[in-house]
Amino acid sequence: MRKLAAATAVLVLGGVAHAGGLTARFGLTGAIDDQAAPGKIEGGPAVGLGFRSGPFLAEVEWAYLSFFEPDTVSNGVQRVGVSLRADVLRSYATHCVFRGACTRATSLWAEIGAGERFGQWQLDAQDIAPANSREPEAHVGIGLEFDNQIWPMRNGWQLGLRLAVAPRGVGEGATCRTSGDCTMTSSPTAGDKGGYDKAVLVEWMFLFGR
Repeated sequence: MRKLAAATAVLVLGGVAHAGGLTARFGLTGAIDDQAAPGKIEGGPAVGLGFRSGPFLAEVEWAYLSFFEPDTVSNGVQRVGVSLRADVLRSYATHCVFRGACTRATSLWAEIGAGERFGQWQLDAQDIAPANSREPEAHVGIGLEFDNQIWPMRNGWQLGLRLAVAPRGVGEGATCRTSGDCTMTSSPTAGDKGGYDKAVLVEWMFLFGR
């Protein structure tokens, strides 16, 4: 996490020094599957703010993952993280669906990132997940970007797919991950680690800026 944050800072400074531009995204994110939130509707608004330098983008992001799901503890489930994204392929061919609705450029992008999840899901009257209210998370992602404008601003929208992993905290009264898969320990404070929870999420985001 610290190494990725340092790399993000270097890329941000590099973007400023080499005519990098501010970029912002907002939209929705949601989980197709998440082992840490069985049976929950995980998804909600997401925003990102970063700097672009050529094909590279360093971004700070936030997502409210329990926006559609009321069964949580305290203030819901949120995620704050950093990402490093790069255009793998980019085409400047223009495609128009109808007059005035044209795509000026298309990109295939990939990303890596890390973050922190805050909050817990209420599985039933006794069980919550994850066991800890704060969990580190790492992810890789891939997606498509469709730019409706490329100069002077790079405006458009994105559709992405993300695979995230987080350490599984194991503790009494907070260890049920899937139906029939519950383990009890002698400690209710959840200090042990029992593998990793994986999640697959989709993103639909609008993009503004360079």
